[in-house]
Amino acid sequence: MDARIDQIIASKPHLADPLRFYEKVLRFTEEVRKLPVSPKPGQVAYPPELAVRILDSLSTMLDLPEGTLSPLKQAFELREIDFTRLPLREVPAFSLPYAEEDLTMLLFLVSRPYFLALREASGFDGASWEEGKCPVCNAPPALAFLTEDGRKQLHCSFCGASGSFTRAQCPICRNLESAKSGIFTFAGEEGFSVQTCDECQSYLKIVEPELLSRYGTDLTDLMSLPLDMVMQQKGYKRRSPNPLGMMNMSSSG
Repeated sequence: MDARIDQIIASKPHLADPLRFYEKVLRFTEEVRKLPVSPKPGQVAYPPELAVRILDSLSTMLDLPEGTLSPLKQAFELREIDFTRLPLREVPAFSLPYAEEDLTMLLFLVSRPYFLALREASGFDGASWEEGKCPVCNAPPALAFLTEDGRKQLHCSFCGASGSFTRAQCPICRNLESAKSGIFTFAGEEGFSVQTCDECQSYLKIVEPELLSRYGTDLTDLMSLPLDMVMQQKGYKRRSPNPLGMMNMSSSG
């Protein structure tokens, strides 16, 4: 993994900061995956004692100031966190002292090992995303990629599930009107295109097979961060987080 990140940074030095941050996130996720995070029936978050361990690990890995995650620990201890609502973009209704985007990112990073275990336990075999959302956790797609035979696959950043979907249809609002959809390509970003929908103002990055096989879904999503910025500046919205838990990359907000 490190070699691929170094390779991307060598050709795209402007992505050094997010990719080095991703290295930390990846190490955190791998460490947490060694713990008993597999959800039991009816379990919508980590047990409080496990959550505290995981948050301490995140704090250490990201070098956060002491006490930064204390309010989140308390929320876990009070069993106020429900991971299953996160893919639906429902942050906790109770007050936490974090900006909304920071809370979204924190909860995504903390919950990702839970969702990865959930997918493994589900036995999902890559079948169709019939409703345009992840069959495992109900998240909108974070990325799309093409198979060698030209079929479009949707990918979930929460649990890592991928499955086929109608190539021309918007997975967010199910629009099929060609007059309300578009495809963007960009010089210097070979291997990527962006599908847009004017009905719901969404966009979805699409990755060519060769690029995906070389870098995988997480890195291809992150190495195309400039495309997120461009599309968001055009008024289109990303509907699911990237592997860092980021939704809004537009400098214009």
